[in-house]
Amino acid sequence: MDMDEAKRKYQGLVESIRAMEKVAVAFSGGADSTLLLKAALDSGAEVTAFMAIGEIFFPQEQSGAIHLAEKMGVDVITFKVDLVNDGQFVRNWEDRCYVCKSAIFSRIKREARELDISYILEGSHLDDLKEIRPGRAALLDLNIRSPLMDAQLTKTEVRSLLKDLGLPNWDLPSNTCLATRVPHDVRITSTILRRVERAEAALAPFKFKDLRVRDHEYWARVEVAPEDLPGLFQEREKVVQALKKLGYRRVALDLEGYGAR
Repeated sequence: MDMDEAKRKYQGLVESIRAMEKVAVAFSGGADSTLLLKAALDSGAEVTAFMAIGEIFFPQEQSGAIHLAEKMGVDVITFKVDLVNDGQFVRNWEDRCYVCKSAIFSRIKREARELDISYILEGSHLDDLKEIRPGRAALLDLNIRSPLMDAQLTKTEVRSLLKDLGLPNWDLPSNTCLATRVPHDVRITSTILRRVERAEAALAPFKFKDLRVRDHEYWARVEVAPEDLPGLFQEREKVVQALKKLGYRRVALDLEGYGAR
């Protein structure tokens, strides 16, 4: 990666936001939205940050995001999204992410309109175009801007820039919401979401990279990064014991590892 090129892209990102003058930033505390928020602050534009909270998100990640924003000098406007009572969402069809993004960004759009903010920004980057992301269609439908993507910034460049800028979450692992641990067509409930949350919290001390616990009702399917599979085998008995304490009857390991297609 060419760091000088990444810095040029970042400067272009800052300039593009400066021209908007007044922006709303969708913030989650992840690497991408953090770089976007930093660029917005560096631009001198008037910045308002929004963050959705709700049962589908990991509570510790949300509290960490608010703390990070405070360290950056930003007060985040939080709002609740009650997706577990949204019939279209909980049916868990393949449009689940579209339904979620539509709900979140429609709310941000309403809030921004009341504050006379015309530009709503989110943190998708260039590499996101390589994956099938149903939620992307919702962003396009609502005219939400993706400045990192427009600046041609890649995931590697995002993390390198965060490190260069001294932001602490430059190496924070990517994560997705709790609902992604539930197979499509299985109805999402608060009980399942809390079970998954507790399961991943129970395995967090092992520090497996890219940990995911997929919930199949009575059994758990554990995914980790391929390079962490040997370590998981070494801790197999402890992992099984921890998950069975939560009510799972069987524990399975995905031998392909996280990210396999």
